[in-house]
Amino acid sequence: MNTAWKLVSLGAAASMLGACSTRVVTEREVVRDRPVAQQPSVVERVTIVQPPPAPQEQTPPAPATTGYSWVPGHYVWSNGQWTWEAGQWRAGVIRPMPPALNESPPPAVNPSARWVPGYWGFTGNDWVWVKGHWE
Repeated sequence: MNTAWKLVSLGAAASMLGACSTRVVTEREVVRDRPVAQQPSVVERVTIVQPPPAPQEQTPPAPATTGYSWVPGHYVWSNGQWTWEAGQWRAGVIRPMPPALNESPPPAVNPSARWVPGYWGFTGNDWVWVKGHWE
C-alpha cells in the first residue's frame, strides 16, 4: 500500500494559518493503489534421489594372468534405482575411479520430476561421468 503526503497550496495554507493563529498546519491526503490481483500461489515440489550408498568393499580375486587391472564395483542408475555393478578384471591399465563431482540441479522440468545426481560409470576402459539429470 503506497501512502503519499500532499502539501496544501500556499493560499489554503495561509487561510488555515489565520484560522489556527500561529501554528502551521498541513493537510494530509492518503493515496492508495488499487488492490493488486492475487497471483495464484505456486507450490514447488522437488524430489532429489539420494546418492547411492557407499561402495561395497570387495577383495578382488587374483587375476588369471598379468596385464590386467581391477575395476572396483560401483553403483549405476538403472531403471529408476541404484544398481550395484560388481568389480571385474580388465585388460590393460585402468586409472582409479575419480572423486565425485558436485553438481547443482537446474530448475525442475516439472513438479513431479526427481533429480538423479551424477555418478562415475565405467565404459570401454575408462571412467565416464554421467551427469545428473531430471527424471
